[in-house]
Amino acid sequence: MWLEELYGQRLLRIELTEPWPTTGIASTVRQSLLAGAITLVFEQHAVRCTSPLRYSHCQKATVTTMFDTKPRDLGFRFTVLPTEDAESLPREWSLPRLSFSAATWLRTESSAPSAPPLLLQAGLGTASRTSTVRLHMLNAGWLELTYRPDLDGCIELAPPNVHQATPGDITVSSPDGAFGWLHPASRHPFVLDGQYWRTAHPSDWPWPLARELRSQQHGNEYRKRMKAALLARFQQHDHLQRRLLALGSRATVTAVPKGLIEEVAEQLRAEHPR
Repeated sequence: MWLEELYGQRLLRIELTEPWPTTGIASTVRQSLLAGAITLVFEQHAVRCTSPLRYSHCQKATVTTMFDTKPRDLGFRFTVLPTEDAESLPREWSLPRLSFSAATWLRTESSAPSAPPLLLQAGLGTASRTSTVRLHMLNAGWLELTYRPDLDGCIELAPPNVHQATPGDITVSSPDGAFGWLHPASRHPFVLDGQYWRTAHPSDWPWPLARELRSQQHGNEYRKRMKAALLARFQQHDHLQRRLLALGSRATVTAVPKGLIEEVAEQLRAEHPR
């Protein structure tokens, strides 16, 4: 049996690394959880799911044959380890994290939190080009762990048929929101023309340039300088470049001329053909 070492164990806690900005612990049951990494902490073991797009130089996911002897690509990294080992792993202190009890997340709108749910069985389902890990929890039904490359490489934990919709066009107005790393004010410093730039936002441009172009955001020179700044940032931060090249939606970003994000992505693809 697949994951049989977890059978009969209670799910104590859920930990999210880089949670999707809309993720919270609402009192309603059956909400979708999205994050760059999700750790399910059981009594004796923990399941750690991480996005290869977010955290790996090698874009390879876990492939398992334990369910039906056929190779199944999960799309994400899937690791089972003792709970004490999971708790002793170094934390990514620079990344936002959220931790809460499974009972709190699974409670209904009208009920108080119950005992932690117990794992009855596990299996694999199908989601687009990859497989979904399915967990059957006592008194909570089935939950699914799914890789969402369409949502910035997130891992999603949700009941069946309660998945976050694929976005159409993306609008980014803040570096703190969804896809905030596309915003020029995202704190990813870089070097351009021998100078250190804290961000690509015009407020952080070298002063003579900022003074000259700040009021000309629709001009050709502003577009040229913003493109140079964004290219330098993505070229010098590999993990951001991977996320940009995986982006499947058009993006409208505050302070970035229309179509420039796609233009930058196309130039990076040309520089690094597969």
